[in-house]
Amino acid sequence: MSYRLPAHLHRNRHGMLYFRLAIPNDIRILLGQREIYRSLRTSSVRQAADSAQALRIVFAAFFKRLRTLPMSEKEKSASEAWDEFVQSPDLRQLINNAGKKIAIEEQQIQLDMREAEIANLLSEQANENARHEHTLSVVIKAKSDNLAPDTITVSDTITAIWELYKAERIAMGTAGGWKDGEHSAKYHHWPHIRDFINLIGDKPIASVTVDDVEKFQKFILADRPAEESASNKNKRLLRVGGLFRWAKVKRKINDSFAEFFRYPGKAPKNKNNYLKFSSEDIKVLFEADEYRNNLFKTPSEYWIPLLGLFTGGRLNEIAQLTVLDISTVDGIKTISILDGDGKRLKNNASRRIIPIHSKLLELGFMDFVKSIGKDNKHRLFPELKASKSKAGDYGKEPSRKFTAYRRRMNIGGDELNPTTGKWEGKNRKVFHSFRSTLISALRTADVPKDRRTRLAGHEYSDTQDGNYDGGDTLTMFSIKTLQADIESVFFDAEFTPYDPKSHIR
Repeated sequence: MSYRLPAHLHRNRHGMLYFRLAIPNDIRILLGQREIYRSLRTSSVRQAADSAQALRIVFAAFFKRLRTLPMSEKEKSASEAWDEFVQSPDLRQLINNAGKKIAIEEQQIQLDMREAEIANLLSEQANENARHEHTLSVVIKAKSDNLAPDTITVSDTITAIWELYKAERIAMGTAGGWKDGEHSAKYHHWPHIRDFINLIGDKPIASVTVDDVEKFQKFILADRPAEESASNKNKRLLRVGGLFRWAKVKRKINDSFAEFFRYPGKAPKNKNNYLKFSSEDIKVLFEADEYRNNLFKTPSEYWIPLLGLFTGGRLNEIAQLTVLDISTVDGIKTISILDGDGKRLKNNASRRIIPIHSKLLELGFMDFVKSIGKDNKHRLFPELKASKSKAGDYGKEPSRKFTAYRRRMNIGGDELNPTTGKWEGKNRKVFHSFRSTLISALRTADVPKDRRTRLAGHEYSDTQDGNYDGGDTLTMFSIKTLQADIESVFFDAEFTPYDPKSHIR
């Protein structure tokens, strides 16, 4: 049984709710439009219903005022009155206040739910820690007869504090914690904590001294490989420092040694940014035999680099696409980069709709999409498997394959050492270079920065657009305008159409 929305509410295809009101016939003739349609900036029916009711009352009062105009003035004054009304500060204030109230209420609900979740997880973690502490105490007592039982508190060790710190950050998730949970803990934070422990020992955290921390700082700054960038060294220090800052907040230690857990002075900027692909690189990549003769074993090997070039999408944004993400908006074929349903994005600014470049259509992209199946939840590239350690991450295999392909084409600064069989040297041309290539092409085509930012899914850095609250950011610019921007991009290479018979699906 389908759910019926309350009166005057309409939900768009992205889940956002809009106020919708049919204009009475006698007023419609005067104004020349059939209905009012305005975003309520929320997907919550309960909250949108209150705002819709308020707007209904406001517009009803306006219609009543129009009806009181003398007949001789109605046609002349109605249009002017309407323009004045919809532009009036009072109406804008009502809508803005409604939107702010909704945002605050939604945020509070999310915070309440997150607090309850954190409390439950911390309770479970505390019980688990208690069991581990008991086991460790027995082991310590059995193996260290010379150590008095009351001379060590297991829960005070760096490792034990790390477990508590990790549990809280994972529980908080995107609300100030680690969005990737266990993956962030295992790969982004623990390796640096482990280096610290290996260097000074897993001692009680309260017994860590300035000498210990300075020893670790020297290890990071001077003893690690010279080619490691200053920004990476600073990151390693800060992530260990995060544990100590947390321990100080929790009253486990008195000093967080903050001045030592960071790069001394100003860390030089990392100059090893990704380089764009040159015109020659693009020719080499897409005019090779693999493309000319459709020699790739899977569709993803053919399509993902092309989608990267003509959409500027991040690797995982493309790898996780489904049939539902390929649609038509205002008569224009589009690709929607959205999260949800097991898909992940870098941040909220990454949510966007990109018009499909005519070159992709020419190469047979829509025919490929149709060949996948009618189920809207089918992924475009089902041959790509999600990471076992990082939910929603499908980028590992296409990254490996593109790197191997790029190296076969001799693009990039890395070279194979015939003695060791390993690739060596710095390389600044990777899959992410497709983003730099498209953004550069948009800039060359005089596409304004705000629209380049939207197409690339970058966060806004200026005050006005950084606080954009005009409803759904997916409709920030018209699809027709963005299509013109995308079509302004041209790459001088011969692209070979996709042949679905060239490999076994």
